[in-house]
Amino acid sequence: MKETKSMESMHHLVHLIKRKLHDHVENLELNITPMHVRVMKIIHRKSNCSAVDIASFLNRDKAQVTRLLNTLLDQSLITKAPNPEDKRSQRLLLTPAGNEIIKQMANIDTQLIEQMTQGITPEELTEFERIANKMAENLYNS
Repeated sequence: MKETKSMESMHHLVHLIKRKLHDHVENLELNITPMHVRVMKIIHRKSNCSAVDIASFLNRDKAQVTRLLNTLLDQSLITKAPNPEDKRSQRLLLTPAGNEIIKQMANIDTQLIEQMTQGITPEELTEFERIANKMAENLYNS
């Protein structure tokens, strides 16, 4: 019974986070999904980011990533450039419009984290992160 309750708590938390992110992205009227924003965040953080890097990080197949990237390219939120480290691939870069969305999302992320962690001590957050990382590692390694 305890495992079921833990699983329900995790599902509930994940659902609420996704719902809040979706609502914020929708309010920005960007015509993209939170997954597109997630891809843009990866591109923002990783220099010389390629489609293969995104597929690997998200654990998605190349076709899914290609569809996500094509939407971002069509909306001029990202561009492609030659990859100086690997001539066979192209690196992905945010456009100024893409960078603006990243700035807006950083503010939204900060608000969500503040809202989510109200009444939680730094020690409790550290313990939560440790346990969540351990659970993710257990799933990844099995």
